[in-house]
Amino acid sequence: GNHDEYARTVLTVQAPPFPRAALGINEDDHEMVTSILKSTRDMVDVARVLIMNEGTMEAGEEMMAQANSMFREVKDHLMMRQYEKKQKEDAMAAEKEVLRDLLREKYSQQDVEEANVEDVKKAQEDSKRGLDVARKMYETMISFPECLEQFFEVCLKIINEELDSLGLSSVEVVVHEKRNADQEGYNKVVIVTNELADRVAGKAGDGIVDYPFMWNDAKVGFVNLGVDGKWNCSNKTPYECCVHIRESAPGPDANGKYLECHIFVPFGGVGNDRRNDRIFINVSPDGRVHEAPQIQ
Repeated sequence: GNHDEYARTVLTVQAPPFPRAALGINEDDHEMVTSILKSTRDMVDVARVLIMNEGTMEAGEEMMAQANSMFREVKDHLMMRQYEKKQKEDAMAAEKEVLRDLLREKYSQQDVEEANVEDVKKAQEDSKRGLDVARKMYETMISFPECLEQFFEVCLKIINEELDSLGLSSVEVVVHEKRNADQEGYNKVVIVTNELADRVAGKAGDGIVDYPFMWNDAKVGFVNLGVDGKWNCSNKTPYECCVHIRESAPGPDANGKYLECHIFVPFGGVGNDRRNDRIFINVSPDGRVHEAPQIQ
């Protein structure tokens, strides 16, 4: 991607204090949607493994796109059901008052109250199923493609509205910004490990580690480190890779800084558990989002 794992900001997005009504889901819809969401999550897990390998990356990306499409279809279906439910409720509101009056004339007050209790019980069951589906929907969310090419502020609004539409509350948003050579930490090389954190994986899963800047050596001036700013650390431990990288610049730069390593364990790996309440947004220098934000 176009982001650098080292530069990041964490903030919280809070859905509006008065979210739309929770999804009312009947039993048949609940069973169907739950089954599809489980299949979608299974596909996502397989796709993530495929993407880590250069030879199967394309197949993994296609599977991820298919899973994303399945999720969006389910979401659209539920949103349509919610709209139809609201329309039906509005149309029946006046009729209910008339029916209650007729029932009171024909039956006792106790019979009417018992009938109302059954209506309330059914509505509560539908609401409970709706909340369950809303949570599963969020847990299955893969990305927010609507954010592509939007400014960061617009993207946050889109995510906020997505949460609101599901009746959910707040999530943590981690913002990754592309580093520049003037920022703190410019002298750190990011080493991406595998999930066990015992071998170097690299961003593309091929063991290649790169450094985005020229190194301003205190003695010889600007130089490219490694081979065009890259090192092959395939099958190396993070420590071995770091030693290899630091051999490229044993002395300080013009600012007196030494080349250092930042070890990054991917989400879901040792000490960096994958979470369903955390969204990652990669923001480019132009302030726009050029990659779909991911839930990790």
